[in-house]
Amino acid sequence: MATRAVLFEKSRLFMLMMLVSTGFSAQAASFDCQKAATPTERAICADTALSNQDRTIAESYQQLAYLLPEAEKNALRAEQRAWLKQRNTCTRDGASLNACLTQRLTQRDDELNARLHQAQTALDAVIATIPTTPAQSAIQLRRYASNPLAAAWLVYLHQFIPTSGVSSQEAQRAENIATAAIAAQDSFAASILQDARKEAQTSRGEAVLLLLRMTIEMNDYDADDRPYVHCFVFARQGDAAYQAFGPLYGSSRDASAPICPPQGGLFKQEAWRQLRNQLTAPESAVSASAGTIRFASFAAWRILALRATLSPQSFLKPEQNAEQNEDPAQRIGDWTDEKNWPATQRQLTLAAIEPAQQATSQWLQLERGFSATDAPVAAQNIVRQWLNQHLDYLEENSDSE
Repeated sequence: MATRAVLFEKSRLFMLMMLVSTGFSAQAASFDCQKAATPTERAICADTALSNQDRTIAESYQQLAYLLPEAEKNALRAEQRAWLKQRNTCTRDGASLNACLTQRLTQRDDELNARLHQAQTALDAVIATIPTTPAQSAIQLRRYASNPLAAAWLVYLHQFIPTSGVSSQEAQRAENIATAAIAAQDSFAASILQDARKEAQTSRGEAVLLLLRMTIEMNDYDADDRPYVHCFVFARQGDAAYQAFGPLYGSSRDASAPICPPQGGLFKQEAWRQLRNQLTAPESAVSASAGTIRFASFAAWRILALRATLSPQSFLKPEQNAEQNEDPAQRIGDWTDEKNWPATQRQLTLAAIEPAQQATSQWLQLERGFSATDAPVAAQNIVRQWLNQHLDYLEENSDSE
């Protein structure tokens, strides 16, 4: 994978190009108002609210067409054409034209949103079956022939689950579909994907996971309305998945990295809450000068929390990165920036370390079946790496030397 420094520099250059480039303002309605020919079209163009609603309907329609299986798309097109004819009959209604259009557009907007939610749920239900019935999942995903998300999952199945029956030729076609969709929607992400594929140290599996990550980002997943269904990937693919789904862009975009929440409630325990609380104030103090690159650090923290709860066995050995094996207590003792992190608060942080380690050790034994010998080792490494990541952030953005 590309180094973080290279990716961050690409992000900076991309944002600069976006700032200096010129563009055209978006058309409010879904069609060219300069070519509006009917009373209905002219009424929509003359009213900002109607124009916005018309554009929203067009966007929802396109999203729904993107999500539906191929066999259902013709019916959707026919349905949309029929609705447009109905919308245009507003000119013959007794009520005012704008009131009629508002009612018709609102109704269609609600219908499309409901259908969109149903389509998302249906596709996600197929994806959720991949760990248990991969061959059947592949059959269902093939129904979404031109859907980039379904295509990316077919590539995943071919790469990691050969028994799914996805052939090399099929996987290549699917990869082309997903790659083209990323390029059409997000040129910066596409350039990162292209660079990663060219790098000798990027394995084929890592490239597939990066493709999957980017297609997931293109979809409207939300913790409340559309929760992630890809969390099994982290347990199945381990370090390669944590790498592919972690900090990537070096900007606020990393805040939306599709990282699943920690599992099993470890970080909701009181001991962890106490430790976290001692770092909240100093992190808030230094964040003002950290810039948007801080979101990459936040993504790294989320990855570590997920890995600690989903793959805790990986913490039985010290981290290969020597900096993450430093003694956090010593680093806290050497701290010099009293303004952002006073000594009294640092002492409270030091006092919170041991309880967090004990709580983690107990959790590992109860929730993950660790032995009484292994649990304290993994717990110490989890707390150590967690603290070192947060201390790195504080040191990089404060006056401490």
